[in-house]
Amino acid sequence: MYILGVNYSIDAAAALIRDGAITAAVTDERFTRKKHSRDFPVDSINYCLQNSQISLAELDAIAFFWNPGIHLESFNPRRSSRYRHHSEYLWILPNYLLAQYPADWHRLKVEHIEQSFILEGVKKPLKIYYVTHHLAHAASAFFVSPFEESAILTVDGYGEKSAALLARGAGNQIHRLQEIDFPHSLGAFYAAVTQYLGYTANFDEGIIMGLAAFGEPRFYDDLKEIVKFAEPGKLEIDLSYFSFHLERPRRYSEKFLEKFGRDRKPGELLEQRHRDLAASAQKILEDALINLARHLKKSTGQKHLCLAGGVALNCVANSKILEATDFQDAFIQPAAGDNGTSLGSALYVYHQLMDQPRDFVMNVDYCGPEFTDEEIGKELRRNGITYETPADISRAGAALLHQGKIIGWFQGRMEFGPRALGNRSILADPRTEKSRERLNEQIKIRESFRPYAPSVLREACGQYFEGRGDSPFMLKNFLVRPEKRALIPAVVHVDGSARVQTVERKQNPAFWMLIKEFENLSGIPVVLNTSFNGKGEAMVGTVKDALQCFYSTGLDALAIGSYLIRK
Repeated sequence: MYILGVNYSIDAAAALIRDGAITAAVTDERFTRKKHSRDFPVDSINYCLQNSQISLAELDAIAFFWNPGIHLESFNPRRSSRYRHHSEYLWILPNYLLAQYPADWHRLKVEHIEQSFILEGVKKPLKIYYVTHHLAHAASAFFVSPFEESAILTVDGYGEKSAALLARGAGNQIHRLQEIDFPHSLGAFYAAVTQYLGYTANFDEGIIMGLAAFGEPRFYDDLKEIVKFAEPGKLEIDLSYFSFHLERPRRYSEKFLEKFGRDRKPGELLEQRHRDLAASAQKILEDALINLARHLKKSTGQKHLCLAGGVALNCVANSKILEATDFQDAFIQPAAGDNGTSLGSALYVYHQLMDQPRDFVMNVDYCGPEFTDEEIGKELRRNGITYETPADISRAGAALLHQGKIIGWFQGRMEFGPRALGNRSILADPRTEKSRERLNEQIKIRESFRPYAPSVLREACGQYFEGRGDSPFMLKNFLVRPEKRALIPAVVHVDGSARVQTVERKQNPAFWMLIKEFENLSGIPVVLNTSFNGKGEAMVGTVKDALQCFYSTGLDALAIGSYLIRK
């Protein structure tokens, strides 16, 4: 049974599952080169189908990440304007029919929508399911987690009406316990602060997370009067300080400016108050999430937690949740943002609606396109590029890192989520701060305060980092052991922490071997890992993208498939 999931908003994406297992999943920006693309993901859909060698007509269902039926719940037909185009019958009919239910019809919730198109000459109907947004987030995490039962927390800017979902997963079913409605949204709050500090909302929140470590949360009490979460499981935002719910370009109000001073314009120097506000907003986010997670733990009694939604990309908050609650461990969807709802909507249809059992665990995030050595070699020769073919590309890459070189590492299938996990990565020696300086100045062209991540052999993680559980998707923040910080300064943040990726041999043999070979040379089982892209670009998706990034930045070498290219 094939089900295609589609997300058509920020980070547009498509995912295909076969009998509940992921066959392909890709974010459309990797094809279009438009970062956070909102275009309909035609290229991603085509890739998913081609990867499994099936056509659209052979799909059993298509799942969509949004439930428009929720927007019909309060429809008043007596105030409706006439239709403008006959295609609008697709929503006008349900509009009027829903309004004919008994007097209390408005209390009924549109759980999901099923829509079928019978096409002439095609055996299977084109069957579309519209899945509620936060249920798609929840399904993207729980149904591929290793847990038979789990608490589930999803938090983002907003879905149809909700900004957060508290739920319990058991077997092949997700049970909603509580929702927090927009505009009382932690994601929207954090995005507003991001914009106030001179960065792009829904784009640069990771910058604020990194900046927070350089400040003191001296505005915490002020913000806590605005973002209120004193009661267990509750969240209320004083909207007089914001305008994100009014769909205005500026997401904060004059009252916010009166409280915290003039906003920072893009490119202006960062002041200490900016750092302090970032630290305060980060702590508010963490404490509000901990409040929800504690309530969820008490309500469900579950040992494990699943996290999804764009806020789950905040690895510092994820680790704080685990530290401050009694959950034993957490599974965090690597594509936690809206791109992951393409996968989640397909999984929801398969398990929840079709009542199919679970037997798949997502332990890697390599779901996108890959290129054979034959395809890579053809592209290199077509462009007249001089290359080597070392006997062992992992060993050759490790030797370059040991020499202080910075390399592009392009191997296997591309990552689905936003983190580079060793297949579309830029790698460097973590033992010297020069690596970080060169990356900032010659390759990534980014703020000096932003940290870089360490990728560490899973079996050696405890020697260098203090943290709970594995972190294969780079979505947990660990403290670097004090005695090890001087050994790997390029990946230690100012507060002594690091966003760690644990690398297991069976999950990524080539990348594991590179780190192992680097350890053999240096004694350090850690490499610096960041996404393979230039400033403002999406992660490289094709051989052509990798070559363009390589030649337009300060990279020293490119290990692409079995080929090695040097400058």
